[in-house]
Amino acid sequence: MGLLTKLGLRRRMIWDTPTLLDEVLDSPFQALVLRIYLIILWLRGNPVKPPKNGRPPIKIVFLSDTHDEIVQNVPEGDVLIHAGDLTNEGRAADIQRQINWLASLPHQYKVVVCGNHDSWFDRNSRREEDVLGNQRVRLKDSGVHYLARKAVTLNFHGGRRLVIYGAPDVPKCGGASFAFQYVRQEHPWANLIPNDTDVLVTHGPPRHHLDLGLGCSGLLNEIWRVRPKVHVFGHVHSARGMQPVFWDDCQKSYESVMSRKKQGLIRDVLPNRGWIDAVKVLVYGLIAIMWDYIMLGGGSSGSIMINAGCQKGTTGRLTTEKPFTIEI
Repeated sequence: MGLLTKLGLRRRMIWDTPTLLDEVLDSPFQALVLRIYLIILWLRGNPVKPPKNGRPPIKIVFLSDTHDEIVQNVPEGDVLIHAGDLTNEGRAADIQRQINWLASLPHQYKVVVCGNHDSWFDRNSRREEDVLGNQRVRLKDSGVHYLARKAVTLNFHGGRRLVIYGAPDVPKCGGASFAFQYVRQEHPWANLIPNDTDVLVTHGPPRHHLDLGLGCSGLLNEIWRVRPKVHVFGHVHSARGMQPVFWDDCQKSYESVMSRKKQGLIRDVLPNRGWIDAVKVLVYGLIAIMWDYIMLGGGSSGSIMINAGCQKGTTGRLTTEKPFTIEI
């Protein structure tokens, strides 16, 4: 560990939140554009709101990356979604304890995808003790919907319904005991997600959104095609948060800037083609903000991305922050 890391000026690993010094030394240009983009998103607000036509809202509660822990005081709601990594070791018994806990909660519907740590769900990564002992996870009578490249349609009072699609796949990040891994260049996402998906649940994040640069560009391309109203994920604990997306030229320009190779403190600030995209982020963002205000907050349609990780960064402890919730 270097001196700057010991002093807290640089992060210890790629799974930690970058420090300001990390960002400046890696790419001051991208650090600046990121902050401009976040200010634009803040001014534009959340595009996912409760219905205005008198229909009852649907409240969704989001969890992820509980890693064998029990989250206390889970908010009430109509739907509870867990985006994977219920456990650390992925043994059937550990998963069953988490399923039993989720089943005990009062939400009308519970939806789960597994994470890379939940080894039992992937036959190719199951622990030897589970295989030899023929261990099973009992889901049938739990009331928990387990989704693995599968959709479920949930019906609510007032004739409302939600189509939720879930998939556990993540870019390779560990050994053979990690579940549902793929090589980045051979991602499974192209044309995978149904067009009528309202809520997408994946364990891993898309590239450039609440991902610390660790997300999948193939997944990002797929959600550009489908544009679900809500996309919830986890996996990258330190990137926990909520972020609106608007599927417009501002977002496209931002993602183009962030996809550029980081060139360091000196080369990064020299004139380059990325400056054009940076100007587009600002111009398109200002136009969108003005349009939103002209339309009195009704001008933009978009989605919300949620990294619902329940861990406090890489500490191995649960965060003290409340789980995210939305009304849709």
